[in-house]
Amino acid sequence: MKENESFFTLEELSGLVDLPKRTVRYYIQVGLLDRPDGAGRGARYTTRHLDRLLEIRKWQQAGLSLERIGELL
Repeated sequence: MKENESFFTLEELSGLVDLPKRTVRYYIQVGLLDRPDGAGRGARYTTRHLDRLLEIRKWQQAGLSLERIGELL
């Protein structure tokens, strides 16, 4: 972990990328997004998670399926 890395709750992360929390959890479930550090209410997401979600969005907007995005990741 980087020394000055930012941490987010699921609520904060989903707000930053304008996605429902359920969608973020689904991306974790299907392997598109790494699990957070910690669990439950103590789960912490990092800028790495934020960057990955923005990358997924970019590829979705380009017309790629989640399956194809998973292959690229």
